[in-house]
Amino acid sequence: MLSCAEFLAEFGDYLDGAAGPELRAKLEAHLNECKACQVIVDSTRKTIRIVTDSDSFTLPADKVEPIVTDVMARIRQKRL
Repeated sequence: MLSCAEFLAEFGDYLDGAAGPELRAKLEAHLNECKACQVIVDSTRKTIRIVTDSDSFTLPADKVEPIVTDVMARIRQKRL
């Protein structure tokens, strides 16, 4: 089973639906066992919904992707 650090390094792709079937299965297996990561995923989904529904924070797509890429690279680097 994945550790929480491994889960967190990949959960952005999970939320985006970009995780492949094998990775998705591993992430979901972790979520079935880990209450802390369940809370993180739930909170993240709620935050995204609030921000997107309110239109209070909008960035052009070409600005978002570099930010997401940088954040995910930092998360992955920390787990090494």
